[in-house]
Amino acid sequence: MGPAYSIASTMGPMVAAAGTGAPLALVALSAIMLCMAVAFAQLSRVSPNAGSSYSWIRGAFGDGVGAYGAWLLLLSNFFATMATAVPAGTYTLALLAPAHEQDPLWTAFVGASWSVGSSVLLDVGIRPTAAATAVALGVELAVMAAAAVAAWIVHPAYVPVTGGPHLPAAAIPLTLFGFVNAMTLGIWMSDGWEVSASTGEEISGGTRSIGRGGIIGLLITTAILMIAMTSYLHLGTPAGFAANQDDVLAYVGDLLGGGVWRWAIVVTVLVSTCSTLWTTILYLSRSVYAMGRDGVLPRTLGRLDERSEPLIALVVIAALTTVCQVATGLSPSANDQLNLVVDVAAVFLGLLFVFSAAACVRRFWAVPGNAMAGVWVPAAGALALAAVLAGTIALEDRTLQLYALGGILLGIPFAIWRARHVRREGLQG
Repeated sequence: MGPAYSIASTMGPMVAAAGTGAPLALVALSAIMLCMAVAFAQLSRVSPNAGSSYSWIRGAFGDGVGAYGAWLLLLSNFFATMATAVPAGTYTLALLAPAHEQDPLWTAFVGASWSVGSSVLLDVGIRPTAAATAVALGVELAVMAAAAVAAWIVHPAYVPVTGGPHLPAAAIPLTLFGFVNAMTLGIWMSDGWEVSASTGEEISGGTRSIGRGGIIGLLITTAILMIAMTSYLHLGTPAGFAANQDDVLAYVGDLLGGGVWRWAIVVTVLVSTCSTLWTTILYLSRSVYAMGRDGVLPRTLGRLDERSEPLIALVVIAALTTVCQVATGLSPSANDQLNLVVDVAAVFLGLLFVFSAAACVRRFWAVPGNAMAGVWVPAAGALALAAVLAGTIALEDRTLQLYALGGILLGIPFAIWRARHVRREGLQG
């Protein structure tokens, strides 16, 4: 999980939606996500699986709904890799070629290069990748903490702003739709805790550690994000953050005086973004491997190489995400790229969580002693999150509605097709 990346990619859109109510929207969403983390912990304990959400949905509801869960997982994470690669491209250009920072084609190609590099690192192995991620996390937490402290010391009226407008704080009123939309975006900001479930077949610490990792990761990251958002909003204004949605922390660096601050923050976000990117690809490659193993996707994807690594799944994912990332270069600007992919990724990811929580309810409905953690907590989270997503889709702009509804509906023929294929293979076997 990359807190600096989460702030950089999602704080701007959240503030644009809810103004100074954005931190409260994150708290409300995190309470729902905690219900989801409890559901994942329960399912990981009894059924650790590389397919995580997809596998649990299939086990609870059968091949058809399972294939639909696979569709949601694929769709949400393909958009997720783009939502991660866009800031990677933006912050790389901000560091090395500022003149092209807002050029969508440059951003797309540089982001695609990071996708390829992340896949290469994963091919080296999970342990080196985990070590690199730990170093990245230490660096970003140190810089974010220093910036948060400085934000309370430095008053924005005395700081020369070299990038982005610094506008009145009352420019963004809080509305019900804005608050709900910010909650949906918060799904993406707090995301990452569930990745531990996809490595359930590769750990050595017992199945309970999978769930603990997810819950602890969610709680700690939420606390960090809340402190950072509150501090940065003290320094800047809602309108200023809204106007700099694609480079929020660069905007914070400018408010702190630019120079070393801006350089340190840009490097920090780039490091955080890259660690988030390869973690997302890790989750996606393991899930695709499990789908191939089960026949929901071509069986070739479910093969392991001589190191017991899902190399074929990793290569295919790297190729597809790279092509999709390059395609985002057709957007009018890097800011438009980021807004679209973050919104759509959050919706599909939220739907995947709803189905996963429902699978937990189904799995533990008749199990003695598991009513609270296995049924009622996941059910409450699923109902609350479904209401948030429904409100967002109903009230959002037409572009997001088309992407969201199109993705939801296209998953139905995919699920029917792949479920029939799995059943046909079973009969032949």
